[in-house]
Amino acid sequence: MKELVKKIVPNIWVIKYREFREHGRVKNEFREDAVQYNNSTNFHLVGSSDKGVKELLIFHTHALEKGLSHPHFRPNFGKRALSGLKANLDEFERLNLDKNDFSYQNAISVLKFYKNKHKNAGIDTPFFDSLFNLDEISFGKQMAGAEKHVNKEANDMSFEEFEYYRTTQREFSHKGVDSSVFDEAVKLALKTPSVCNRQPWKVYTTSNKNKIAELLRLQKGFNGYELPPTLSLVTVDRRSFIGSYERNEAYIDGGLFLMNFDFSLTYFDLASCILNSMLPNEEQRKVKKILGISPSEVLIAFVAAGYPKDEVLAAKSARKPTNEVLKFVD
Repeated sequence: MKELVKKIVPNIWVIKYREFREHGRVKNEFREDAVQYNNSTNFHLVGSSDKGVKELLIFHTHALEKGLSHPHFRPNFGKRALSGLKANLDEFERLNLDKNDFSYQNAISVLKFYKNKHKNAGIDTPFFDSLFNLDEISFGKQMAGAEKHVNKEANDMSFEEFEYYRTTQREFSHKGVDSSVFDEAVKLALKTPSVCNRQPWKVYTTSNKNKIAELLRLQKGFNGYELPPTLSLVTVDRRSFIGSYERNEAYIDGGLFLMNFDFSLTYFDLASCILNSMLPNEEQRKVKKILGISPSEVLIAFVAAGYPKDEVLAAKSARKPTNEVLKFVD
């Protein structure tokens, strides 16, 4: 029957029908995506499940680590993050979760580092002390906080050395970066795999200080630091994809390329900081206007980059144990 219809009905009608069907599928699939996202995601500071509270502990821990690694330390900073951690720890207790869990130990560790940094500087912490059990914190492991990172040439390292060496840096030297470095970095990053080798990526790079300042004002994740020498934005063009089932492929291909691009910058001896582009649509349109980006392109992430200082203070950013990530299935 299907083959008979194809013979009778003009081909243009068949094409239009398939297009109409795919538009309907896109709406239905995105609707289900939205339901699943709403049911799984946290919309407030206290976790909605044991999974949510653990991830929020990590989120607030890292917020404190960024402040602890800032070159201009502000005493008693981070009241919002501290309040968030307090709420998360209380929820963790209420759910009777295992205190040996990575997220809990990571949080207690950053609180210990925070308290000790102030104590060593002879600074009182009345707000902090009103929230937390100082005896419990004193037993925290040394896994979170900030540590000195010494920069060196990366292009002779083994992959394992390279992987552990690369770290997020928000401080750069004032040495200018020639555009040829980005040519070479993108050439390497283009080896990234993509769906059916469609290579849907674009990289918008600028050293224009006014544009960098305007973009970072919209991004809101670089406050308190000098402007970086360069700022790049990785995007993916939706026109590269086919039908409803590739609706999320932009983020998969984009994420793969982003990591390779960042590694390539490190290989060519640049320091970098990946900055999210999770912005409201109105702010995304402003970003696209500044950089001349097509409406069909998805923003993946910004990358601030420049030649590094000899050494910087960097967030420790402890990693989960492998068994929390790797699952063998019979």
